[in-house]
Amino acid sequence: MTHGDDQGLILPPKIAPIQLVIIPIFKNDEQKSQVMPVVEHVKSALGGLSIHVDDRLEVTPGFKFNDWEMRGVPLRIEIGPKDVEKNTLAFARRDIPGKAGKSIVPQTQLLEQVNDVLADIQKSLHDRALAFRETNTHDPKDLEEFRQVVKSGWAFSWWCGNEACELDIKEETRATARCIPFDQPDGSGFCIYCNQPAAEKVYFSRAY
Repeated sequence: MTHGDDQGLILPPKIAPIQLVIIPIFKNDEQKSQVMPVVEHVKSALGGLSIHVDDRLEVTPGFKFNDWEMRGVPLRIEIGPKDVEKNTLAFARRDIPGKAGKSIVPQTQLLEQVNDVLADIQKSLHDRALAFRETNTHDPKDLEEFRQVVKSGWAFSWWCGNEACELDIKEETRATARCIPFDQPDGSGFCIYCNQPAAEKVYFSRAY
């Protein structure tokens, strides 16, 4: 749920069931005979990765592009007659939509290039999610500020740990305790809601 956009899901490479999809592009049998051997070569060269070749004939390449974007596959490789002629491949990153995420790369050192791109996608998604979390996490000074914060973000607040207190918080603000981190600040405080002594700070937010 952290990673996505208007096109659909975006999966980090380390957890993606399919890390990259190869889409052969051809219009006739002659072009197919040129493209498919390169597709098989690329698939073989990237044997250590989770790969799917989308060779469906009943749908257009554009449909396939949209389909795999929606599914969140981190990297798409397009191979057409011009790529065969120029000994190149077309890369399309899922984390960067549109032309900005596309590049033309040589077929040499293919595994190294793909691994570098996947590593960069992994880091980019992590950094983006971390920045979003940090930007939207607040340490409210009182209950009124807590009420405002949880309308659109996370509150990192002292909490007494009492279940009844959490139910009251939920009833009043629709927020619940989402996570009690292992890394706690030194000392203790007072519960953001009931003002009783508290030993832990907790992330509160509303459910989607």
